[in-house]
Formats: sequence, C-alpha cells, structure tokens
Amino acid sequence: VVVMIIVVISLHHNIGGQHQKYHHDASGNSAAEIELLQALYDLPLPTTRQELIELNDELAGLEPEFILQWAHHTLLAAGNHHLRGQETNGKNSHPLVQVTSFGPTGLVILDHLSKYNLLDTVPVITMDTLHLFKPSYEFFDKVQSHYNSTLHLTITKPVHIDHPPELGGDSVFKGFLSSKAEFHDVYSPTLWKTDPQYYTKVTKIDPLQMKLEEWQTTMWITGRRRSQGGERKELDVLEFESFPSDKRVGSGEDAGGNPFHSSKGRWKLNPLAYWSYDQVWSYIRDNNVPYNSLYDQGYTSIGDEMTTSKPEKADEGERSGRFAGFGESNKECGLHVDFDFEAAADNKLDYQEEKEEEEAEPEGA
Repeated sequence: VVVMIIVVISLHHNIGGQHQKYHHDASGNSAAEIELLQALYDLPLPTTRQELIELNDELAGLEPEFILQWAHHTLLAAGNHHLRGQETNGKNSHPLVQVTSFGPTGLVILDHLSKYNLLDTVPVITMDTLHLFKPSYEFFDKVQSHYNSTLHLTITKPVHIDHPPELGGDSVFKGFLSSKAEFHDVYSPTLWKTDPQYYTKVTKIDPLQMKLEEWQTTMWITGRRRSQGGERKELDVLEFESFPSDKRVGSGEDAGGNPFHSSKGRWKLNPLAYWSYDQVWSYIRDNNVPYNSLYDQGYTSIGDEMTTSKPEKADEGERSGRFAGFGESNKECGLHVDFDFEAAADNKLDYQEEKEEEEAEPEGA
C-alpha cells in the first residue's frame, strides 16, 4: 500500500494542475488523469488504522473527481462488486450512496457524480424533517429536473417511534410521518427545542440509518468540509463510523483483525474536505449548478425553519446561523455526532408519562 501511494503521489504531481480545470473532454478524464486513476484503483479500502492514515494522506492532495472515481471503482467496479455481493446475497444493494441536504458542497459533489457518469449507480438520499423552508421543498423538484433521469433521489420522512408503558421504555416503530401536523401530534411542536437530540434522531438519524441498512450501504458520501469549522476542522477525507454495539451485524467472526469490517460500521467519504467556501461557490457559478434560492437572500447554511437564521455579521462562519441559541458546541447537524440516544429515549418516555399524568388530573386539581 505504501509503495502504491508513492506512485500515486508522483503521478499526481506530474499532472501539474491539469485536473484542477472544471471542464473536461468527452471521456471525462485526460490521458494523464487516466494514468493517475489507474494507480488509484490499485488502492484498496484500508484494513488497519495505519493504512487508513496513509490513504488519507494521499486523498488529502487529490481533487474530488479522483476521490469519487476511486470510491466508485473500489465499491462498484465489476472486479470488486463481488466483495459486497457476497454479503448482500444479491439483494437491493447500493454500496455507495450520497447523503445531502442540497447545501452548496453537496451540490458540487452531485454535479461531479453527474459529470463523471457516476450518478446513475450512486443513489442520493435527502431527509425531509417536515420542517424545511418552502424554497427547500421547491428545490427538490428543481434539482431533479436539472439532472433528469440520472438522479435517483430518495426523500426520507421522520419515523413514528412509540414507547408503550407496558414495554418498560422499549421503543416500537410504528411507521413514517407525512405531515408537520402529524409530527406535532405524535411528538410535540417544540420537540426540536425541548429535546434536540431526540428530534434529530426521529427526523434524520433513524430514517437515514434504516435506508442505509435496507440498501446494505458500505460507504456514504457527505458534504462536510474543514473550513466549516467546529467539529469539522480536523476532518479527514475518509472516515469509519462504527455501529453501536447493539447494531453490529452477525458475530464478526469473518472480520478477523480488520477494525473496518462491514459488520462493524460504514465508511464515510468527505471528498471536499479541503475545499473552502469560496471554492465551492466558484464551482457552482462557473458550472451553472442550480442552488436553493435562500442563498441569494443571505443565508449561508440552511436547515429547518426554526433553527436556521442569517449570520449577524459578514465575518461569521458559514454555519453561524444554524441552531442559534444552542451554543457554539451545537452547530453540528446531528448526523455526525455521537448522541446518548438511550438517555434521549428515556427523556421522551418521561415526557410522555408527564403528559399522560397532566391529562388524567381532574380540572382544577
């Protein structure tokens, strides 16, 4: 692996910046770029922590088109797909998936997937929390129209989780919620404020994880960048996200000494980890990539209506308008944070019990 990384670095330097151009020939890659890709294709997914460090050192110096094509080849090329096929038994398997809220970085990634003819085999997931801005919902149609038949978009909905008292706090999945009114009736109009962790769990994390489990996804692509600050400032291009101990698949006997076996977790790919905010928007403008109209109104990062605002100062970070009032340590959207969900579920059960007690009290008591 070390020898191959040295070869890749040498080829990358020999290209001399050609790969940084946004417009490519009909094949999508120049001859020099194809040579670099061939060397990259010989780099497998890491099986040790040292291999992961070495691979990230190499990926850090590559443009996103190379990172995405490497991941696509590693997980979907004819010679490699059997590695995943044995684990899925040929069922509805999507080893590589993009997960995006259609922010600027996610749109750049989406455009790269389209430009390099990867989008047809890489489905895209976005999460409808039922609390988005109206222009965000309108953008779902706009982006699907722009990429036409090549975009396979799945829009998840919040889950309905119940905690019947007779089960002693254990949860029961009762389906998906389809409207804001239904969400408020099942949970609370202020769940996002009284218990933001549980709100994130039912609107984003559980719906996403259910879809990734259904598709038996090996790696999902995110739009996080170091320049976004906070918990992202030390971000690597490739990460391994371990499953909670109760979610691990099988006995793990086939994993051997591999800490990154698919029974233990999933890979996360951050192909624009080293890009700046200005680089992202330069690409969007230069390539006529469609984007949410709210960005023209001064928003720099967009989520739910009640947790998104415009930055108060021009020099504030791009995510400064997210989760206002929740403190600087709570700017992460929730998909990439290790929450104590057992405690969150306990809080939800306590809330339900208190509500039932209040409803049972005689008027004027």
